[in-house]
Amino acid sequence: MKTKLVQSVRYTWRNVLPAAAPGCSQGTPYSFWVKEGNPTKVAVILAGGGACWTGENSALHGKRFYRPYAGLDEDPSDLGGVFDSDNPENPLADYTTVYLPTANGDVFLGDSVTVYDVPAMGGQPAGKITILHKGYDNAASALDWVFKTYPEPTTVAVMGWSAGALASPLYTHIIAQHYPDAAVTHFADGGGAYRVGERLAPLFKTWGTANVLKRVKGFEDLSVDSLSLEDLYIRAAELHPEIVFHQYNERHDSIQALFMQLMGVAAPDVPGNLDDGHAYIRAKIPNFCTYTSWGHDEGIIGGYYDGVLSKNALDNRGRPHVLDRFYTRQTNGVRFLDWFTAAVTGKPVEDVACVDSETPEYHWTRPKFP
Repeated sequence: MKTKLVQSVRYTWRNVLPAAAPGCSQGTPYSFWVKEGNPTKVAVILAGGGACWTGENSALHGKRFYRPYAGLDEDPSDLGGVFDSDNPENPLADYTTVYLPTANGDVFLGDSVTVYDVPAMGGQPAGKITILHKGYDNAASALDWVFKTYPEPTTVAVMGWSAGALASPLYTHIIAQHYPDAAVTHFADGGGAYRVGERLAPLFKTWGTANVLKRVKGFEDLSVDSLSLEDLYIRAAELHPEIVFHQYNERHDSIQALFMQLMGVAAPDVPGNLDDGHAYIRAKIPNFCTYTSWGHDEGIIGGYYDGVLSKNALDNRGRPHVLDRFYTRQTNGVRFLDWFTAAVTGKPVEDVACVDSETPEYHWTRPKFP
């Protein structure tokens, strides 16, 4: 009698190397990750990973604020949040999930090859560095693979966090155009406070963002001279009135404050910028909804531990995810998971905003022991 081996079914990630991708910031191969699930339900996630736009913050031997490479070390299998397929509360647990690392310093809005002058620093003499700001083409190559591999999904959730959140409305438009019969949803995790006016124009110019906009149908007439990140939301929402564009931020996001300082903003006002940016979008389009929570962090969909045990949620990342902030976060009595689940499955949600932006609130009770 033969023994039949039964292997338990688990979702696993595999790395995909798209042939047409131009490569990461230094020309090394660009790859992305896929977790096979239900082929009719697809989630596309644009990852965080910072940005660069000067020789000083592009140099590999300096204090980098961007990820210059994408490869096997970007394996998302140990992340929590939407990546934790074992959690029965995860609304994306059975989705086919495509995870696109950022690796070009251009928040997926780049189409240029830029040579920067690097000042003397870190014991190294002054020099030059060439950066492939080709984030758009890398993402486009990955999406081309997705479109061919999953030709007829009925449900598609497009989302991004931190750097990946910034261009997420544009990619939602691109994906919705390709899948006109699918129910497409959008969610951005962070990035709502970059209401910094003309300070964005130099970044867009060095990244070649104008080249990207000219290549995306419906965005061709936008000028980078006056472009704001809110304008990407407005244009995408105008082109897709059937899609509600969702944005999550923490009221005192320290990551956004840091990058505004790198742009030259001496005293970043994250709460004020969030309010101004949200008001600007709402004055133009109705299909926009926000969840603004207490705290100083970002990356909630990536499964960082919540501040129940630590003042800085980014200090405690890993398994088990019993304190995964994706599942424990609550604001004004509204559990973030419930709000997110409704948003990414096409159900209506109300705006949520913290009243006291410093006092933690959790959908979690510390267990009592005898």
